Amino acid sequence: MGNADTPAEYTNQNFVPALTQKAEKLREEFVRQTLQDLSSYYDALLEEYNKANPDRPASRINAEAFSVTINNGPGLGSEEVILTDEEIRQWEYAIQNEHYAWVVPTFESYLTPDPDEANPAIDNLGTIATMFGGPVAEAGDIGNRDMGLTGLQTVRDQMENHWEGSFQQTFIGNFIAPLENGLACQAAAARVAKELLEANKISKVAQRKAILDLLDKAIAALGDLGAGGKSAKSYAWSTLVGIAAGTLIAATGGMAAWVGAVIITTSTLAQGLEVGSDAEPVEIGGITAQDVAVAVQGALTKQNEKFVDDETKVADALTRLHQDVAAARNVVGQLGVNRPDLYGASFADIQRGLTPSD
Repeated sequence: MGNADTPAEYTNQNFVPALTQKAEKLREEFVRQTLQDLSSYYDALLEEYNKANPDRPASRINAEAFSVTINNGPGLGSEEVILTDEEIRQWEYAIQNEHYAWVVPTFESYLTPDPDEANPAIDNLGTIATMFGGPVAEAGDIGNRDMGLTGLQTVRDQMENHWEGSFQQTFIGNFIAPLENGLACQAAAARVAKELLEANKISKVAQRKAILDLLDKAIAALGDLGAGGKSAKSYAWSTLVGIAAGTLIAATGGMAAWVGAVIITTSTLAQGLEVGSDAEPVEIGGITAQDVAVAVQGALTKQNEKFVDDETKVADALTRLHQDVAAARNVVGQLGVNRPDLYGASFADIQRGLTPSD
């Protein structure tokens, strides 16, 4: 697989238990901090009260008396409602068991897709590219590896050295050259498709790293709230800069332009998939547990958008490749070879052509 090998920590064997454990730890930290930190606790109680009383929502909680303030509307005075011990115990139960129930299933949704599911297709496309003319060491430098394909050059040499006239020119121009060019384009189509799948796989691996990094920062941010907290900027989180298709999608040269094309993946496995290159990172820290929860949800939204953007670039490039392959089938010298005059000829046509002229 080469540059698209999944690092051990992001394979299913290691990633699945790591994400599951950290997601559960984050949920536990949300509960612990909400019950321990008074600001977080009061915010949670107010939220639970409003969920239970949607017709009379409260604007704030009065900590000293464990009551809530209800605004009765324009021209009417505010009203204070005392919270009962039974209500408080009920809502504390909800905080522990329901308030953060979204955390684990939300993060577990990132267990799929598995980046290594693309391996068979990537390997097969690499094999196909090799069969059509060998791997491309550098852009445009295709070397034949199959003996049947290298024989084309031998035929060309023999034609050029031992034949002359219109037959030689017609045979080389209409058969040998288009076939050699077609092989290069076939190899390029398979190779570029392989590179696009590799780029998409790298994006999936990058997402796994970004999600684990988000979990670590959120857990750390919650852990510091009870100790006075740090600046929110101490827990800035960023997505990974993923796929940049360069000028590939906008190429106008047909199949010939794909022969030397190279897919650009800014975040590569070889570079270690660095996190933190976004211009505007998400600040995970805050004053209350609710602040951190909102920040985490915002970060997940940003990560989802980034992943969709990467997949869209790959899909657009594959669509363009498909269009150019379809068009090249009708172009002699790219993926098409001229039909000989004998194609479709009747016996009479052939016999007539064999009759000597006067």
